[in-house]
Amino acid sequence: MLRQDVVANVWPLKIWIPAVSVVVVGLLAWLLGGSPLLWSVLAGAVVLALLCGLVGWGLLWLLKRLTLKALPLRLAVNRLLRQPWSTLSQLAAFSLSFMLLALLLVLRGDLLDRWQQQLPPQSPNYFLINIAPEQIVPVKTFLAEHQTRAAEFYPIVRARLTQINGQSTDGNKDEALNRELNLTWSEQRPDHNPLVAGSWPPKPGEVSIEEGLAQRLGIKIGDTVTFTGDTQEFSAKVSSVRKVDWESLRPNFFFIFPAGALDGQPQSWLTSFRWDNGPAMLTQLNREFPTVSLLDIGAILRQVGQVLSQVSRALEVMVGLVTACGVLLLLAQVQVGMRQRHQELVVWRTLGAGKSLLRATLWAEFALLGLVSGLVAAIGAEVALAMLQTKVFDFPWAPDWRLWVLLPLTERCCYPCAAAGWGCVC
Repeated sequence: MLRQDVVANVWPLKIWIPAVSVVVVGLLAWLLGGSPLLWSVLAGAVVLALLCGLVGWGLLWLLKRLTLKALPLRLAVNRLLRQPWSTLSQLAAFSLSFMLLALLLVLRGDLLDRWQQQLPPQSPNYFLINIAPEQIVPVKTFLAEHQTRAAEFYPIVRARLTQINGQSTDGNKDEALNRELNLTWSEQRPDHNPLVAGSWPPKPGEVSIEEGLAQRLGIKIGDTVTFTGDTQEFSAKVSSVRKVDWESLRPNFFFIFPAGALDGQPQSWLTSFRWDNGPAMLTQLNREFPTVSLLDIGAILRQVGQVLSQVSRALEVMVGLVTACGVLLLLAQVQVGMRQRHQELVVWRTLGAGKSLLRATLWAEFALLGLVSGLVAAIGAEVALAMLQTKVFDFPWAPDWRLWVLLPLTERCCYPCAAAGWGCVC
């Protein structure tokens, strides 16, 4: 006899989950002082979780529209779709946590290694800066004596961009306007700076601008830009736009002037070279030219790799906690729904369903949840990686097959195992 009047002595998930979420958000806001970054991250996480849940729900809906021959699969899909709150919350929690975990694992090593592999084999690994004009010839001679050749020497003048077409740049939050820029002059266009628009070389009173900065500030050919240096204010008309490869590890500049345009400003010089034969020559270089600054790109890259590794390990712990919370959510939902599940099992047994069919249906339900969550996590991780590769790192997009294989299989195994460990699949 089925007793419909018995009420489980537990709060429903529609009360528990919002209540716990409010408490967690309140604690974070109290600890971080209501930082705008906190609310941005939380809002992004909520939107992402909703998208993951809705995509997973759509996949289950498509499964229902298919002709499934296996009875346990049909019963499992129908039961999942009859419980939208429980199904959506599990899909959102597990797909989001596994997507973030996969992103961290890929970003920690693959992208940095891939960027380093794209560098030219003989790209410079040392920069010399703050070279005085009278030190150019001695530095060239020193490097030649040690069988290494420096790249081109570039003059450096530091100035701040203060006006565009006579309008002040105050209030513009672009990073390039909040600091002094390194300006240079050259008759030869750098070979890694292809011309996008205009003509080269710039004539007296003209200047060439980098494409990205021109787009951000809305500067076009023919516009006038004004700079304030250490000694005076000077202006120039934009005559060309260059595309700069900032990842080439070669000297690059936002603005390149014609020769003689910056003669009235204090200047130093910059160059780069490659050296792989130990620190002895570098020590001698520092001793002979104590005022010249030596910048070790290799050491910086190693330090960046260490920082990324440490940050990713910390984030992995956080994502691991989120995943653990997802497992607890699964177990809580299973426990809360145990009474209803037992009632359904009794009805199915009354209608003639065997124990093997019931067990197969329960396994199929949790396996489908895991498989769909894994697919959603793989889709989300692949989309995020594609955006990072193409928009941030300027890499060609390449699908990662590991995401599409490991994520669905991992969650496909985790769900039934977690449910079995709680004793609901037997």
